[in-house]
Amino acid sequence: MPVASSSRSKKRHARAPSSDIEEDSGPSQHKQNTQEDVEMDEEEEPRKAKKSKKDKQRAAKDDSDAEGEEEVEEDLPVPEINDQPLDKNQAMKIRQMASDWGYTRDKVHNASYGFLREVAASVAEFTEGEKGEKALKQIDALMRELLDTEQHLNAHEQALDEIHQRLMRGDKIAGVAEAYEKGVQEKVRTYKAKTSRQKYAKSDNYTKFKQAVYEVHNPDTAMPPLVDLIPREEGDDSDDEDDVQIGGITQDYKCPLTLTHLIDPLTSKLCGHSYSAAAIREYLGKGGRKECPATGCKKMLALSDLEADPALAKRAKEAARRERARESDEDDDAEVIE
Repeated sequence: MPVASSSRSKKRHARAPSSDIEEDSGPSQHKQNTQEDVEMDEEEEPRKAKKSKKDKQRAAKDDSDAEGEEEVEEDLPVPEINDQPLDKNQAMKIRQMASDWGYTRDKVHNASYGFLREVAASVAEFTEGEKGEKALKQIDALMRELLDTEQHLNAHEQALDEIHQRLMRGDKIAGVAEAYEKGVQEKVRTYKAKTSRQKYAKSDNYTKFKQAVYEVHNPDTAMPPLVDLIPREEGDDSDDEDDVQIGGITQDYKCPLTLTHLIDPLTSKLCGHSYSAAAIREYLGKGGRKECPATGCKKMLALSDLEADPALAKRAKEAARRERARESDEDDDAEVIE
């Protein structure tokens, strides 16, 4: 009996409750779980790092691809569009473009000549000595630049006119832009190759400019030929000089009818002579034609042949003022002598 009891006791002890087993193994099991969690975390971190690295690499690749696409877009070849040949149908457009250059010259650029001429005359009258000479040289250089610019404007107008004429003859012109540019460059090159005498001695605007200065310094004296006022350069031939030497020039600001300074002058489109408005209207009467009253002129005039000349009116007033000033100075000198 005691033996049996001992045997049961052992069996009972061997069959210990599972809860007791779990309690006894709790700390070791927790330690094992913790180690497993740490190992899983350690494994997870490399995975995340690898994933992050892959994402960055993928993003960088996408950016690189995008940049490549942009570069490809920028480097796309632009198809070359050649000038279409022009024919007679476009001739009037070319003519209009030429007219625009002429308008710029006549209405905008040429207005500067009168202003510069007045400035030069004022400087000649009121600025004396070395200072005055230096100022006049600077104004003269500006005047020549204006004349050069006028020739550039002429070159554009003439080049377009030549294209217009070719189109009107029935020519078809391919590369019209190149033809236009070439025509302008050739004309400008030809002009630049000329000497100062060849450029300016025949210019009406330069003649008037020099005349305005000369008559201030030399009243009642004819200005010599313009070619004599421009220094000779290499390339100026004697034949060229003979061609432009037309004798001295004198500007008469007095009316051939009243023999006094012009007032509201009217200038003849036929002969170029000028008269005071009231005097010439009275002379010609209401109708018909009469001979020009200027000495030696045989042109037959009517009122319709006359036009107002505001620029001449201004110069005539200045001439009258200078004459009064000279007379006043002479009277003062006479009083001092007495």
